[in-house]
Amino acid sequence: MKLLAVCESPPTSDPEHGNGSTLISARVLPLLPPDIELHLAYFADRPAPPDAAVLARAASVHPLPLASSTVGLLATPFSRLPRATQLRADARGALLRLAAGCDAAYVHGLHAFGVVPLGRLPVVVHEIDPWSDYWADRARTRRGRLSWPPWSLRAWYDRLQAARARRLEAATSAAASAYVVVNPQDAAALAERLGRDVTAVPNGVGFAGMPPRDGSLVEETLVGFVGTLDYAPNVEAVTRLARRVFPLVRRQVPGARLALAGRRPTSGVLALVGDGVTVLPDVPDVRDVFARLAVAAYVGRTGRGTKNTLAEALALGCPVVSSRESARGVAPGPHLLQAADDAALAALIVRLLLDPAARAGVEAAVRAFAGRMQTWPEVAGRYAELIKEAKEHHG
Repeated sequence: MKLLAVCESPPTSDPEHGNGSTLISARVLPLLPPDIELHLAYFADRPAPPDAAVLARAASVHPLPLASSTVGLLATPFSRLPRATQLRADARGALLRLAAGCDAAYVHGLHAFGVVPLGRLPVVVHEIDPWSDYWADRARTRRGRLSWPPWSLRAWYDRLQAARARRLEAATSAAASAYVVVNPQDAAALAERLGRDVTAVPNGVGFAGMPPRDGSLVEETLVGFVGTLDYAPNVEAVTRLARRVFPLVRRQVPGARLALAGRRPTSGVLALVGDGVTVLPDVPDVRDVFARLAVAAYVGRTGRGTKNTLAEALALGCPVVSSRESARGVAPGPHLLQAADDAALAALIVRLLLDPAARAGVEAAVRAFAGRMQTWPEVAGRYAELIKEAKEHHG
């Protein structure tokens, strides 16, 4: 069968210009079975090209331009689409021509949803995370900011984006053969709102199946966070960790240290340095960071989907303390310690720092869980099933 894959961004695992969404398409598309002939169309919204493995797998590749940001800004008051979706909507005609010779389509990312239904092909759409909920959550967290525009105007804009995303999700749902997100909880909530089945396909873990880390490298007073440090939910998480949770840890473990590792740290993240806190920007290999941590801490309250780096920590055998929000999409159990408030999170971290036997027990549970984590080939197989089912059942 011939498949047209339409991606809102280049499918890339580039550490500087990629993100969690581009990583999914970069990992899945090259691993689709050989009986699927892949034709790739992607919006060139960033400097990184598609991964070499994606280009080698595709029978044809079609970069798509975006409207200028000025045009998008001027269209904002009149459009019913989220702004980034509006920038891609002009490609509808070109994509219809590409779709004419295909048997099915896979549309990756909400901002590419403006081109659905693609000539009435059977379409599998992948929103990754429900953007309407993300923007609604962000609007609720806008409080007392003294920057321009004022926080109330920013919150209004986020609510507008949420409303537009909600309409786009509903319209896309009506045209899609299958609707996919990453997180099972998000899938259940979205299914109730849309009145249809929504499938959860959790991400694969690149480190799944690897030997667990070497325990001799662990630094017993080192707490860490690994993740992109200009992504708003991660900025919120590390700010809470450094300003509110970690000081409580230091009261009981004065020698404790906190490492915030990830690419593109914002000025606000860099300002967290001090009192045992360091920032490690653009580390070459996150495995080196996880190898040293006594515990990884993910304490965010915002964001959707599943945190890839939290899953990577578990895959490598690193104990994790997490808020319930950051643990979305990861099966609960003794491998993942969770709490809600600052004091309870700090208490869990302190226990793992001061009690080697407790940490050893958690590490054993983590290793057992890591052996059950799914790989990217397994994830790609699930997408292939959904695409083939969509073609088979398309009326």
